[in-house]
Amino acid sequence: HCFPPAMITSLLHEYAAYDLWANERFIERLGREPDSVLDAHAQSSFPTLRRTLLHVRDAECAWACRIAGEPVRWPAEPSLEVGTLLAHSKRLRDLVHGMDGAALLSDRVYRDLKGNEHGSTVWRMLMHCFNHSTQHRGQIITQMRQLGLEGIPANDLIVHQRAQPRS
Repeated sequence: HCFPPAMITSLLHEYAAYDLWANERFIERLGREPDSVLDAHAQSSFPTLRRTLLHVRDAECAWACRIAGEPVRWPAEPSLEVGTLLAHSKRLRDLVHGMDGAALLSDRVYRDLKGNEHGSTVWRMLMHCFNHSTQHRGQIITQMRQLGLEGIPANDLIVHQRAQPRS
C-alpha cells in the first residue's frame, strides 16, 4: 500500500459514516411508502425498491461478517422490512470506527457466496462495500423516478460532507 495508516483510517471512517447517513435518508423517505409501492415493479438490477434495499442490507452484512471473521449470513435476516438495513449499516459503521490503521491495512481471506476463496486488505473490502451500496442507491433513485415518487433524498457524498463540522 502507499497510503499512511492515519489517512486510510480517516477516509474509511468518513465513508462508513456517509454510508449510514445515505441509507438512513432512503429508509426515512421510503418508510413513508406503503408495501404496494415498495413491491411495485421498477426494473433495475432488482425488480423492486424492497428487493434493492434488502440486497444492500444483505451485502453490507456479508462484508461486515467477512471483515469480522464471522460466517456470512445471506440473507442477513429473514425480515423483509426495509428498515432492517439500518441495523446492519450501523454495525458496519461501528466495526469500521473501531478499527485503526493497522487493522484497516490487515489482510483477510474470505469466501464469496459461491464458495470461492479470495484475499484482500480490509480497506479494499470496505471500499468495495461502500461503492456497491452507492451504486444501488443510484438505482433506487431511478426506481423511485420510474414509480413517480417525489422527495428523492439528496445523497451525494458532498452533501454529507457539507453537513459535517469542519475539522
